[in-house]
Amino acid sequence: MKSPILLGLLLASLANAETKLSALFSDHMVLQQKQANPVWGWDDPGTEVTVEIAGQSHKATAGEDGRWEVKLAEMPASAEPKEMKITGSSEAVVKDILVGEVWLCSGQSNTGWVLNDSFGQDLTKLAADLPQLRLMTMPKIGTQEPQKNFNGKWELSNAQSAGNFSAVGYYFGKTLHEILGVPVGLINNAWGGSAAEA
Repeated sequence: MKSPILLGLLLASLANAETKLSALFSDHMVLQQKQANPVWGWDDPGTEVTVEIAGQSHKATAGEDGRWEVKLAEMPASAEPKEMKITGSSEAVVKDILVGEVWLCSGQSNTGWVLNDSFGQDLTKLAADLPQLRLMTMPKIGTQEPQKNFNGKWELSNAQSAGNFSAVGYYFGKTLHEILGVPVGLINNAWGGSAAEA
């Protein structure tokens, strides 16, 4: 017969078990077209995790450090929103996923300069409501150590989100979207005066 204390601890640990995703995988994200995109996160060690999207299903087992990873099969560009369901010790759903071009906007102050501080920004922001252009800004954390995760999320392009985004990045992504006619996701990782290693 199990002690009530041990049983209570077991139930508490089960209740706290949670399937987590990297912040890269949040609502409104864009997946790179024609590429086997990796998807990763964390769960209790040994937990089997299933990732489902657009008729695909992939399984992985969380390692000793809790990290798991799957690779999605290639998908063509699509502006039709998709959902990704991740099932492990708990369930998570990522909504409004598009497939297109994903680009990293990195550099120093010339790339980090935001649209709000640029010439003609008022007129530009009036035309910034572009639901197929998605933006994410990385937090400025100076470290030489690899980071497991970060605080961030994808946003739809609009006057507010575009205004706080890299001006060079925004103009590049908008032009790419207009030329290719596919969804575009931009990740701003620029920081004035920074070293590439950081």
